[in-house]
Amino acid sequence: MNDSLFGLIPAASDGRQWTATSMQLVNWGGYHGHHEVRFSPRATLLSGASGSGKSTLLDAYIALMMSHTTPFNGASNGAAAGRARGREQRNVLSYARGKQDESRADGATSREQVLRGDGVDTWTAIAMSWTDQSGEVYTALRAWYVPRGATRNEECVVVRATADGAFDLRDLEALAPGRFARPGLAEAGLTPFDTDIAFATRLHAALGIGAAGDGHRAMQLLGRIQAGQAITTVDALYKAMVLTEPETLEVADRAVEHFDELSAVRTEMLTATRQVEVLRPMRELRERVDEAEESVALLDTLGVPGSGAEATTTPFSVWRDRRRLALVRAEEEVNRAAHRAAEERRTAAAARIATAESDLEETRAALRRQGGDAIEAAEREIRRRSEELAQVRTARAGLETQLAVLEESVGSRRDFDRVRRAAHDLVEHRAERSAELEDAVYGARRAVTDAEQRLARLEQEAASLSRRRGNVSAEDHAARVALAEAAGLDADELPFVGELLEVRGEYEPWRDAIGLALGGFATTLLVDAERLADFRSAIDRVPLRRRLRFEGVPTHRPMGEDADPRTLPGRLEIKAGPFGGWLADRLADRFDHVCVDDPSELREHRRALTRTGQIADGSRGAHGGSPRGSVLGFSNARRRDRLAVDIESARTALHDAGAALEGARLRQAAHTDEFVAAGQLLRLSWEDVDVDGAEEALAVRQARLASLRDGSDVVRALGDDEQELRARLTALYRERADAENRVRELAEQWAAITDLVDQVTDAVEGAEESGVGCTEVQERRLESALTAVAPGDPDRLPLAALDQATTAVARELVRDREASVAAAEAARAGLRGVFERFCDAWPHPDLGTDPDASYDDFARILAEIEDQRLYELTERWSRTLGRLSGHDLTLLGNVMSRSVAQIRERMEPVNQILATLPFRDDAHRLRITAQVTEARDVVSFRRRLRELAADPGEQTPAERQRRYERMARLVDRIRPDSPERRRLVDVREHVRISAECVDLDGNHVSVYDHIAGKSGGESQELVAFIVGAALRYQLGDAGAERPRYAPVFLDEAFIKADARFAGRAVGAWQGLGFQLVIGAPLDKVSALEPHVDVVLQAVKDPVGRSRLVTLVGA
Repeated sequence: MNDSLFGLIPAASDGRQWTATSMQLVNWGGYHGHHEVRFSPRATLLSGASGSGKSTLLDAYIALMMSHTTPFNGASNGAAAGRARGREQRNVLSYARGKQDESRADGATSREQVLRGDGVDTWTAIAMSWTDQSGEVYTALRAWYVPRGATRNEECVVVRATADGAFDLRDLEALAPGRFARPGLAEAGLTPFDTDIAFATRLHAALGIGAAGDGHRAMQLLGRIQAGQAITTVDALYKAMVLTEPETLEVADRAVEHFDELSAVRTEMLTATRQVEVLRPMRELRERVDEAEESVALLDTLGVPGSGAEATTTPFSVWRDRRRLALVRAEEEVNRAAHRAAEERRTAAAARIATAESDLEETRAALRRQGGDAIEAAEREIRRRSEELAQVRTARAGLETQLAVLEESVGSRRDFDRVRRAAHDLVEHRAERSAELEDAVYGARRAVTDAEQRLARLEQEAASLSRRRGNVSAEDHAARVALAEAAGLDADELPFVGELLEVRGEYEPWRDAIGLALGGFATTLLVDAERLADFRSAIDRVPLRRRLRFEGVPTHRPMGEDADPRTLPGRLEIKAGPFGGWLADRLADRFDHVCVDDPSELREHRRALTRTGQIADGSRGAHGGSPRGSVLGFSNARRRDRLAVDIESARTALHDAGAALEGARLRQAAHTDEFVAAGQLLRLSWEDVDVDGAEEALAVRQARLASLRDGSDVVRALGDDEQELRARLTALYRERADAENRVRELAEQWAAITDLVDQVTDAVEGAEESGVGCTEVQERRLESALTAVAPGDPDRLPLAALDQATTAVARELVRDREASVAAAEAARAGLRGVFERFCDAWPHPDLGTDPDASYDDFARILAEIEDQRLYELTERWSRTLGRLSGHDLTLLGNVMSRSVAQIRERMEPVNQILATLPFRDDAHRLRITAQVTEARDVVSFRRRLRELAADPGEQTPAERQRRYERMARLVDRIRPDSPERRRLVDVREHVRISAECVDLDGNHVSVYDHIAGKSGGESQELVAFIVGAALRYQLGDAGAERPRYAPVFLDEAFIKADARFAGRAVGAWQGLGFQLVIGAPLDKVSALEPHVDVVLQAVKDPVGRSRLVTLVGA
């Protein structure tokens, strides 16, 4: 066998040929009852007036021999629309009942006028017999039993049968009442077949149609020849009548199918990615809930005063007492050591004082003997004054320390009195000031929390906007997605009005005003009016927390001219698309406000709008509202830019709030220091710190002593000794006094410490006896709180400071508990929001939104998507993308190249047949040629096809996405509904077929491109040669003298030919070895009669019944 564009052709012929001898009809169209048509073995002419039944005979041949998708001839169908043999066209049922016309009996109901089967069952049958050179006869038939109520072919009983020999259709009459039962058919000598395929396969094999089993294509070509299409060029003739649909279209369909699979995987992958993005915050929110609840549970176990705890012994009190006990025991040890050291210093000082006093007494006695009483008195006074000066300086130094804390300075009694009054006020109002500072710290902490929440909201909104182009809120967008998915639509098919409008650049200052004027109309969802009813039904059970307004509107209205730029519509761009025309009309109808710069101009127009958003509508108007968050715009880039500024501002605010909190804490610690300093300052008087006054009094007395001593060297020497001894004694007295004071002070402290030790020890032991303790976790939490509020190292705090710090810890823990409860509720609300957004976008009857009960379900979904589904989809996406590139597109490119070459290669057998037939005269022949004529867009398409079919190697996700987008654009061009599809992938469009006349040596004589320019006869001759040669190749054996299947039916052929050219055309067909059955109108009988053997005329009686009359031939 030889494979070709025309089917499988045998390599050798047995010389056998089948010709049609007769065709029988029973109840077919106007042919009521049994009729038989006898054919000439060479040429038979069927003629008749319009409507007489000529085309009915030709349709009978189609009904018998060809598939149910082959339409009946154009003459019988007229201008009827619809699918082949559908209810709108001539079909088996209408032929079986002999449909004549339609009428309206009651003025409304249409009723068919038929020859038979009106309210009763009927039947019809067609049979044809063929014979070969040996006289063998073969018959094929189809019959239909039509019940009275049948409206479709499937409701009929269909018979498909063959007979080895002649068969009389009238023998079926007896079988009709039994609806052609199979046993009866077998008894009648018929071989029935259950399917059209089985019947056609047997028929094609028996008659040699299509050679080697591809008879379907052969019958398609016969059907096209019989249809007699009006074609004006050789190119169109060859492509329409000879070439079959190329493999490239099927390969392109597979590529489109695989790409749609790829797109479906990509859509599923993107959906999974969006689901992960929606659900991903749930883990962090759950952690916040758990952390907050753990914190609350821990704080509740502490028994902090002020938190509602009723027990007196609690972990908090145990921790506090243990800390106090450790501190007082440490102070006890320190006191004991200090007491021993002070006693030792006092004893040593007493011994040294005794020695110094003895030496002083001896020196004073010597001085008295030298007349030194006056000097002694002066020296006593100086010593007293010196001691007072030292005390004043010490007090002054302490004062300067306190003044530094209070940020004050003192230079006079007046300044000192002022500072004392301020210190008194500070001590007096300490409680109020401490409360204010505590509130300030709390307020600063709350400000930090608010700033963090605002920053989180802004960042969340920015993330939402980055995944889409519109400016509507995230909640509106999520609600729109949920409705779209419920209705089986893409979100882009449900736009908000605001997404279809953009303010023209030169009118940007009017954006806010236009947004206010449009109001809620900008957030109206638009639905195709033709889908509105289905949309409403689909969304009725979709739960939405966000209420959306929608409107069904007509689509694809034409866009009018641009509106007046002085009006609101004229300052807007409308996005092109199905809703653009309607939106333009609605703006012009309801929002045709004239834009005015001065409110005084409002009264000049029926409708007007100012820059501030005030509108006038006759006597009505509106003003006010916030322009923030405009939803207008084809893109949200402007809003994202504004959000970036807001986010930066929020970060700055968070930083400032943190600094403010730190400052509040520092001021709280400073206030404690100021209180201590003020208390110490109030113990002093001006005389205690007046250094200048004390120094002046000492100087006076020193001058007096100097004058006394200047009178005697001995007195002066004794005076110096006395002075030295007195100085030494003064130091020793001070040392002893300090030691005694220290001993006394430590003794007092010891008493207090021991009492406190006993008290705290009793509390600790009582807690141990009651079984109340402080766990390691509780202790860490308390220590952390203490570190946060303590003014210094917690382990080095004085007892009083520790008591203040533990009180502050209690307050902080109460506040922390409140904050943790609030944080848990906020996190739960966040979880509920995440779950609701997921359910809004992807509704599921088994999923709830409770943040606790539903968490595990959503956690499972998220884990499944992240750990398995998203990976599998990504792998499928990469694998499918690679398959499409490496297989489908490569195959399409190869098949396109191969098919173009095959058209030219397979043309040679046709030309070999044409080379045996004289054309015009014995000295000329006809030859078919093909020239590749790929247009520029086809060349560009094939180049892109090769680029995408090439192996791209390893690619990043972004590169794969770009490759997918390029592939999508290419595949869209070859989809079945694409206007470019046939031009790009139907290789028949890539070649130009022409015919040329050549001499016997193959030299070019003339070219035949156009059929329309030839005379009727010439065109018919050209058609006969081209189509006949191709049909001969299709039906006949490759090297045979004649085709194995001879009959060719031509409907209204040669209608433009005169006698001479009609004879040449008929001669061409006969020369190719075909048996012709020609249908022609009456006015062409004279031109064709000399070239046929039998002439039959169809006639119809007044009732509408047809019959055949033989005009020429037996």
